[in-house]
Amino acid sequence: MSWDYGPLVAEVYELDKPVGPTFRGLRYYTRQLAGVTGRILEPATGTGRVLVPLLEAGFTVEGLDISPDMLAVCRQHCRDRGLDPVLREADMTALAEPGAYQTIIIPAGSIMLLDGRGEVPRALAAFRESLSPGGRLILDVGVLELITEPAPMRYWERDPYLWTLQDMRTVYDPAANQTTSFLRYEKWRDGGLVATELQRFRLQYWSLPEFGRLLTDAGFTDISVTADYREDRQPGPHSQTWTFHAVRPR
Repeated sequence: MSWDYGPLVAEVYELDKPVGPTFRGLRYYTRQLAGVTGRILEPATGTGRVLVPLLEAGFTVEGLDISPDMLAVCRQHCRDRGLDPVLREADMTALAEPGAYQTIIIPAGSIMLLDGRGEVPRALAAFRESLSPGGRLILDVGVLELITEPAPMRYWERDPYLWTLQDMRTVYDPAANQTTSFLRYEKWRDGGLVATELQRFRLQYWSLPEFGRLLTDAGFTDISVTADYREDRQPGPHSQTWTFHAVRPR
């Protein structure tokens, strides 16, 4: 059993979310980073589906991730394209590089992967410390859409393999405002099972005012929020993603 992003999870992630335009917020983040000439950090960089296009657009982006298997895929993508960014295996809550970054970005709701409500304040404090004065934090928080029934099995084929993914059950904890899914990944060849992993996938949700308070308590100012990767859209009842912007004071 794997509770993290193991090698099979990384393979399926790569099949389902390849590097580049599959992330619908990529253009939004590219616009938000216009004019940034200093170092940018992407915690939870994963396979590099955001980091690699930003590097190719000319930004100085560094990545970190807690999963060595996800980072291995990211490094291969970079080698294939002649890119050589700084990539580190590290926990975003323990980040400590005072004043090193002009911008820190966490797209695609990856901050919600931090397990437990105490982890996010620690991460935000670390981000503030690692930003230069006047530096910006930009991150996504997903809006809860509660589905507790098992999802249909998904699959991908690349000769000679077949990969399957089944979300067996999602449990919602209203006290913690968390969902926990149990995901079964399997890899097949000629009808025989060659690999399997079970992932416990937990997401921490926040209300709009709650997360704003977390940023304030961490020492950030100039906090604003947009919705669904539109600069002109404010959060509303039908929003799917909130993007928070915050600044480390000078």
